[in-house]
Amino acid sequence: MKKRGRPKLANCSPQSVIKALNKLGAFKITEGAKHIKITHLKTGKVSIIPRSNPINRYLLKNFVKDYLIKELNYSEEEIYRYLWC
Repeated sequence: MKKRGRPKLANCSPQSVIKALNKLGAFKITEGAKHIKITHLKTGKVSIIPRSNPINRYLLKNFVKDYLIKELNYSEEEIYRYLWC
């Protein structure tokens, strides 16, 4: 069955986000005690997400919309191909 549309991004673990970013490629992931620093290797742009499990869905939606789509110009389709939780 093929997944369609946008996921609700509820109950996403930090590991699932890291896994999706690794599939997108070109990211350096630095894990701290409470947060994960994500650096885009080509542009040098940085974002931070919490390590809480699950990640607050509104924080995750803002990360996807503001960082991945607006700043790095990934398409929603490209992101949601790998990030589905």
